[in-house]
Amino acid sequence: MLLYLKLEGLLIAFLKFGTAVSAAGFYWFFYRNTYYHPNRKSFDFSAIFCGILTVGLAIFPEIFVKQYIDENSYFERAFQGSSLLEEIPKLIVILWYFKGLKTVYNTSDGIYFGLTLGASFGLLENFLYAPILDFWPLFLRAVTSLPIHTFTGGIYGFAAMEYYHSRPSSFDFLGVLYSLFGCFLLHGTFNYILLINGNFMILLPFILAAGFFVLEYLLTISQNILPIEVLQAIGLFSDDYQVISRFTRYDSWMRSSQSRNQKADPIPLFRQLSKGKIFVSVFLLLIPSLLYSIYLNFPEKIPLLLGGIRTSEFIGLFLIYPIWLSILILFRGIFNPKFFRERILKIPLFIAVSIVQEEREYYSLAYSLSRKGFYSPIEKTLNIGDRVYVTFYVAGREFPGILAIPVWLNVREGDPEFESGAVFIFVNPPWKLLFWRSLVRVKQQFQNLIHQIAHPVGSSHSV
Repeated sequence: MLLYLKLEGLLIAFLKFGTAVSAAGFYWFFYRNTYYHPNRKSFDFSAIFCGILTVGLAIFPEIFVKQYIDENSYFERAFQGSSLLEEIPKLIVILWYFKGLKTVYNTSDGIYFGLTLGASFGLLENFLYAPILDFWPLFLRAVTSLPIHTFTGGIYGFAAMEYYHSRPSSFDFLGVLYSLFGCFLLHGTFNYILLINGNFMILLPFILAAGFFVLEYLLTISQNILPIEVLQAIGLFSDDYQVISRFTRYDSWMRSSQSRNQKADPIPLFRQLSKGKIFVSVFLLLIPSLLYSIYLNFPEKIPLLLGGIRTSEFIGLFLIYPIWLSILILFRGIFNPKFFRERILKIPLFIAVSIVQEEREYYSLAYSLSRKGFYSPIEKTLNIGDRVYVTFYVAGREFPGILAIPVWLNVREGDPEFESGAVFIFVNPPWKLLFWRSLVRVKQQFQNLIHQIAHPVGSSHSV
């Protein structure tokens, strides 16, 4: 009898270990083989080591804070006691790792590093939970927490590389803070659903899908960003290139609108789904349908057949999780990178500007306005580093005397027909201008939407 109990304990321990490793391996290989193929094993090992380091940085604050957390408050345990104390170390470690390597790695490298770090973090966390939790609760935690840690790690990798590859300016850390806040909410909501258990378990696929689609979007965007070596060779930062890229699409809109005979084929946002993906997804959706019918007819048999599994655990693992896997497989790589790279943008709002350079003043247009700066066609007399004063005219309002500096010139010597341009950065962000422009933009987009519904003649894309 003692030998049987010992063998049973070893079997359960082995199943716990296998579940944790399989879940981590699945999500790691899923993204590695889909989007990224690194050549250096050292990069993988560095990410795995950083994941272990992150667990060490998170576990001691969690132990310390636990004495101040109300054990009866699921909200405090989910957000302050877990999500916040795990997400901050992830972000710090990723920022620390790439600080000295920002000129070596690209945005896609950062995402892959974060994915690997998140997978190793989740794996080690599940190992730590193994002695505490029974098999079925651990199984549910392993297969659902791994994607959360993987997604948040990938999001941090994108945010970190965008931060390091962007032009230094005021408030350039906002993107990093946005990523931390979003991941904190995502992870905290996931923890809260697991803690309260019950009927809210049905929300798990939506929480996982939210992280999945955000990461899918960031992965698609990263495919359209030039390698850091190319950006350095032409003297651009990543955000500069995005400004110029957007202007070229605005220019395409203006040229196509002037030529009524030329009609560009619309570029779809989504890729076509393959028959294989559809077949696998439909098969996965049939599993919960079949199991649910069995559960309705023989609810008392489920705990007996599956070793005392609770109803919420059965629903989470065998009814809800297959739905999540169906979403994951069906929509993997769904976004079309060409849509974000080549689609022609329609301009809903022209921003007129006057640029004053010493005693000269000329009028132009501003494109891709942000808190950092803008792009504008210029005269060829302008040089990099010249201080100019810009007046913006937006929807009947004037914003004068805003100091800006050109940091990159788009000039073709010997081509008189080429319209020169420049990327300008603000010395201080013009918050009043940005707020007013956003307000007018939202109002105009709402009007465009109403018009589009009333007269559905095609799609339009806003600035």
